[in-house]
Amino acid sequence: MKKRILLYFIALGSFVPSIFAQDPQPQETPRVVGEVTVTAKNANADPLYKELKVRSLEPGAFSDCVLVTNLTMKKDRGIFVFKGGEICFLAPVKGRHTGAVFIGDGEFHLTPPNETEKKSISIFIEAGEVNEQFTQLVMMFTDKTVEEIKNSPDAKAGGNAEGGVRARDLFRDKESLLKKQFRYNMSSRILADLYTPDRPGFFISFIDGKSYGKLVYAIDPLGIPEVYPEQVQLLSYAENTGGTWTAFHLQEEYSKGTANSWTDRRIYDITKHDLDTTIQGTKLIIKDVLTMQMRAANVQFIPFDLFRSLRVKSVRTEDNAEIDFIQESKDEDADFGVILPKAQEPGKPFKLTIEYEGSEALRLAGKGNYILLPRSTWYPNNPNTAFGDRAEFDLTFRYPKKFVLIATGNRVGTEEVAGDLKISKWSTEGTNLAVAGFNYGDFKETDVADDVTGLALEVFANRELPDEMKAIQVQVEQAESAGAVTGTTFGSMSTSAGAKVVLTEAQNAVRIYSNFFGKLPYKRVAMTQQPAGFFGQAWPTLVFMPYFAFMGDTHRTQLFGIRGGTDGFWREVAAHEVAHQWWGHTVGWTSYHDQWMSEGFAQFSTALFIQYVKKDVNKFNDFWEDQRKQIIEATPATKGKKPYTVGPVTQGYRLNTAKTGSIAQSMIYPKGAYILHMLRMMMFDHKGGTGDANFRKMMNDFIKTHYNQDVSTEDFKRIVEKHITPEMNVTGDGKMDWFFDSWVYGADIPEFKFDYTTSSGPDGKTIFNGKITQAGVSKDFVSLMPLYMDFGIGLKYIGRIAIKGNSTLEMNNIALPSAPKKVAVDAFKDILNTRISVNGK
Repeated sequence: MKKRILLYFIALGSFVPSIFAQDPQPQETPRVVGEVTVTAKNANADPLYKELKVRSLEPGAFSDCVLVTNLTMKKDRGIFVFKGGEICFLAPVKGRHTGAVFIGDGEFHLTPPNETEKKSISIFIEAGEVNEQFTQLVMMFTDKTVEEIKNSPDAKAGGNAEGGVRARDLFRDKESLLKKQFRYNMSSRILADLYTPDRPGFFISFIDGKSYGKLVYAIDPLGIPEVYPEQVQLLSYAENTGGTWTAFHLQEEYSKGTANSWTDRRIYDITKHDLDTTIQGTKLIIKDVLTMQMRAANVQFIPFDLFRSLRVKSVRTEDNAEIDFIQESKDEDADFGVILPKAQEPGKPFKLTIEYEGSEALRLAGKGNYILLPRSTWYPNNPNTAFGDRAEFDLTFRYPKKFVLIATGNRVGTEEVAGDLKISKWSTEGTNLAVAGFNYGDFKETDVADDVTGLALEVFANRELPDEMKAIQVQVEQAESAGAVTGTTFGSMSTSAGAKVVLTEAQNAVRIYSNFFGKLPYKRVAMTQQPAGFFGQAWPTLVFMPYFAFMGDTHRTQLFGIRGGTDGFWREVAAHEVAHQWWGHTVGWTSYHDQWMSEGFAQFSTALFIQYVKKDVNKFNDFWEDQRKQIIEATPATKGKKPYTVGPVTQGYRLNTAKTGSIAQSMIYPKGAYILHMLRMMMFDHKGGTGDANFRKMMNDFIKTHYNQDVSTEDFKRIVEKHITPEMNVTGDGKMDWFFDSWVYGADIPEFKFDYTTSSGPDGKTIFNGKITQAGVSKDFVSLMPLYMDFGIGLKYIGRIAIKGNSTLEMNNIALPSAPKKVAVDAFKDILNTRISVNGK
């Protein structure tokens, strides 16, 4: 689902491992022309593109040089100072310069626009801004960089041939880095702007600094993929400091007040996919007829996200004319893009037919076990989105009749059989989905029509174990034949036997969630097994479940006993993934800043599942205690850092870096869940007897208001304020800024100390005195602490106390009807904390 317009692979490629390794597959031998790979008639044939690919190869490519002394070049908030040296420019293409190299003595300065971004930088260098010295700087751009330099009074004609040769070598090194290590096609990105000459252009610089090393400072008005829709990014691709150091919007957007996470920078909108897919073994042969419309004028180059091993054969217009496209080698800079014969009128629908095929997107993982690796890029997707471009999908599949295929949407008619093939058709029937997909294999189906929700629930389990589990069986059998006592029953393992358990979990989940969030807009939900043991994913109407979830408790306990782990994930994965039908699909997210709502709300939904299915308050509290520990405790996976200290939940997967490890998982899921849990507990009506009515009303309203939309954190905040209760109205203005600024946009988590005494008072009453101290937070941080007392008939809610900053609030001489058996705060894990100590007598 990630985009590749600019530097996504630079940010992640050097230190984040791939989820799935790929086995090499036989490929046609490409015909290489210069640096252009030609695998189809119209692939990479555009003359302008070919000129871009070979321009830096020319001996005199950097013969145009100037001498600079104390020249300052400002690129948004980044400032380059060229104290002394030489800048050589790459010869222009179509009258436009696209590259330059500085050799000499220079400095780079960057101060981010806010405290959150300053803190982000401090994770890497223990400072809130960057000051770096460099002796060489490679720049790639389509903006006015050359004019800025040449028009400066601090630049004068000069330079020599030797400088031009060295500049060429340095530039070629970075081109090779982009192409071979990060698999990014810079020529394609440049081409997009050359075909849209009225764009302001992008700027990228490679800063091989003396202190911090491999830094990249990038600006792209279209948005930078990994941090979309933000347009400025500083990142490192060094082994020990890899990741995004800071990212933000252009200065002019802050000035205009338009710097936000929900800005839509799409240059086009896909409104429909008509996909015809043939499956031959692991080979996919696909034709996608896209209906789309431009959102920007004068655009001729259209980038797409398409899995790199799916090789395009042709792109045709509505009049069946073949047109040029870009797609280099799958092992290098394989970014796919289409060159239109002429710019299309914004808002006017047009169609493109793209035919492609490949053998690495679908993998065989055991007899009748297949896994689709590129879940959102097995078809051409829009890279200018946070997740996917919402569109209608009509899907046709042709595949061996011995297998079963399940897809998103609803089945159209009945499956047909033509010789050895089945023909299966599916449609979203006018409903726009962010993504579409399918699961495929030798499945056994179990289903039920749920009379409460009206949903058809289906479970598809593989008849055979995946190879991974069969290998474990073989190892156990070999050990036992050699006389070892393994204490396992792996010989009898099966996943199809667990289908009924998965079906029951799905049925309970949709009933609970429908009650709290409203009924789904879909007719069915399919729970399907996949040959990945530690990975679950949910697409609209289609859930991909790890095969361990289909195994019995005995086998899971044995397996995790061997591995020294627990099986808690498998007990919760169905509930979590089903919740994504609401959170992620019925309502999506606008950017990485808002993805916490999808994963966090799904994780919160799991707690509802535990509460209503397990019906055990201890298990409910244990779940929240586990979430709390994930947020506050340092682990080897988080490189010894306490997750909450790294940044707010709105930083999303940006939190994952070489310095912090897989820390985002410990924030987006549990803290996102805890935020919603705290709102639920604040809205709970203890005294009026309506319980969760306020919360249910709010969540139903959220779904209805934003049905089939991508939402921002601010959209959710407005819904919370619409349903604010008197207790939550801490500031008296009907706003929830106090909560969102502290718990969502902030990175503090408080520690609490609660001290109290009870004594005998007049008339047989008990006098209560207490004080609550909050510590470890900023001066404006606000908590709303609950207080409970047990007078012999269970805990009774007393009220909530607002505490601001590091302070102590006292409750003096309060008369109680009798002495409480227990006094508690946070009785139901009401409030996230690093520690709560209670001392009473």
